[in-house]
Amino acid sequence: MQIKPLCLFLFLLCYLVDYSSYGQSLTLQECVTKAIQNHPDVKGSTLNVDVSKTLIDQAKSRFLPDISVNVFQSGNFGRSIDRFTNGYIDRFYNASYAGLRLNMPLFTGNRNNHLLAASKASMASSEAAYEVVKNTLTLDVLRAYINALALQEAIKNVDQQLKNDRIQYDRILMRKEAGMIVRTDEIQLLNQMKSDEILKIDAQLNYEIGLAELSLLMNVDLPNTTQLTALEPDNSFSFDKNVTLNQDLPQFSFAKWGIESIKNNIKATKALALPSINLSSGYETFYASSNSERSFVQQINDTRNGAVSLSVNIPIFSKFQIKPQVDELKVREQIAENNLDRTKIVLNQELKLAKTRYSNLKERYVQSNALLALSHENMTFIQDQVNAGTATTIEFLLAQTNMERALNSLTNAKYQLILQEKILQFYKLGKFELVN
Repeated sequence: MQIKPLCLFLFLLCYLVDYSSYGQSLTLQECVTKAIQNHPDVKGSTLNVDVSKTLIDQAKSRFLPDISVNVFQSGNFGRSIDRFTNGYIDRFYNASYAGLRLNMPLFTGNRNNHLLAASKASMASSEAAYEVVKNTLTLDVLRAYINALALQEAIKNVDQQLKNDRIQYDRILMRKEAGMIVRTDEIQLLNQMKSDEILKIDAQLNYEIGLAELSLLMNVDLPNTTQLTALEPDNSFSFDKNVTLNQDLPQFSFAKWGIESIKNNIKATKALALPSINLSSGYETFYASSNSERSFVQQINDTRNGAVSLSVNIPIFSKFQIKPQVDELKVREQIAENNLDRTKIVLNQELKLAKTRYSNLKERYVQSNALLALSHENMTFIQDQVNAGTATTIEFLLAQTNMERALNSLTNAKYQLILQEKILQFYKLGKFELVN
């Protein structure tokens, strides 16, 4: 029976889709990008920036004149004064009114300018807060990625141990058949193999937990078969022990712009105690049915008139109402400045710890590489001696254990070193270098 071309195509398509999902591979940059796109904290920070933009528009609208058109119709009954003869009338009549009014502030003690400056500073602070949220999330993803990457390498280390176990076990079986060893040697190696198999199960579980933590930050479901692209220490990386924090860090910008916004709000509030000047103008006309001698159009033309006025408002006791508001804003300014000082202390402490960790981890990484080279060399000698019958299984197991410890030590030192490199780069440059 021949397979139809369409069925064959669908089968191959399903196979390719399944294969791609099974072999999914992610880089650090991809993980960070997806986290920023999907995490609710970033979305919330974006909305705060949008709110700040609307506040700027509100501040700008204060400079615009207030223009209004008024039209109304009324019915009058009872005694009233005729608008045309100034005599009393005692009958029902209707009246129509239409008018155009304009009110424009000419001087407000620069209050509107201060409010606009405060809104712009608030927006700059919101944008810096957005960067803070992104950097915080990036650091969390970086830590989760490196942790999962170390666990992924731990699986490879155990696989290498199991490979060595199986090779040695096959050799032991050959020597056992030749009557060169006893059952005890075989049991000892079987115990080692079972222990390593359990270690692999634990390593796989830990890796899946690490992927779950990374998946939570990315807000994306990651299959357990996901592979993470490896990272290596930057051999060209170096830093000055006297390096200081980058002053353009968004944590600093967020606090500084927040303080600037409060200062402008203080100026805007104080401006309420200053005189203000307003320009007003209007143009209006009306019609009344009580004047039957003139038509609607004639009355509209007869009664049209306009006026322009300039008013000065001098507040007298407003300072007693303004002072508590200014005092509150000054306290908020002190709180913001204190938060900025605290941020500097925390970041300087983190930088100091990162320097210390990097120096220690750099030395540990070098020593771990040397230890692994010695363990590998020792393992090669022991395997040759076991094959020659001059070394026992116990000596092989001891060498295997030393190799395992050296691998774990190197893996831990390497990825912790990479993390500290990324952190130091951020404090120095003000941004994360995610590409290896």
